Amino acid sequence: MGLLVVIVVIICALYFLDFNNIQKTILAAGLWAPIILILAKAMTVIFAPLSGSALYPIAGAIFGFGPGFTYIVIGDFIGSTVAFLISRKFGQKTVERFLSKNNMPTAQKIMNIIESTKGFLFARVCFSPMPEIVAYAAGLTKIPLPKFLIIYNLVGLVPTAILVAGGDILVNYLHDPKIIIGLFVGGLFAVLLGGGLFFKFSDKFIK
Repeated sequence: MGLLVVIVVIICALYFLDFNNIQKTILAAGLWAPIILILAKAMTVIFAPLSGSALYPIAGAIFGFGPGFTYIVIGDFIGSTVAFLISRKFGQKTVERFLSKNNMPTAQKIMNIIESTKGFLFARVCFSPMPEIVAYAAGLTKIPLPKFLIIYNLVGLVPTAILVAGGDILVNYLHDPKIIIGLFVGGLFAVLLGGGLFFKFSDKFIK
């Protein structure tokens, strides 16, 4: 829902406001602009109730694909590392405070399959829209930190690229309805497919 709202906001800004001036104002902040974006993305992983999905297209729209992609990847790397270490050091009770009890059943299901490399890869792909749950769930298992970071961040490159590119495309191809419809349909399909595959095939990965 947050992603849908921000796409609508970007479209409205492009149609009714001077988006170029908005972009210039943000970029005029210099180094602070990417630092704020990176920290914001990291916080959305650490504090799971904060949805980070909106930041992907914003990064693409404001900074362009290359820089926006880089800033989001850095923020996600920092956030996932911190979330994993919090989970590993302080355990499930602390995780519930950051993740919320409503997300714990999903985290428990993920924990059952991510001990193996294949299981973790499967969960990371299927739960790309909810990376914070994967990060905290992984910390509650015995998976080594280096292995976690490699799989978590490499898999995350694909959805990050797609979503950041979506924001960049909105700015450059707003008046092409086929592009806009394709972004909406593609995003919805990816979420439904990932969740459906996980709940259909996850039992095969449980030891």
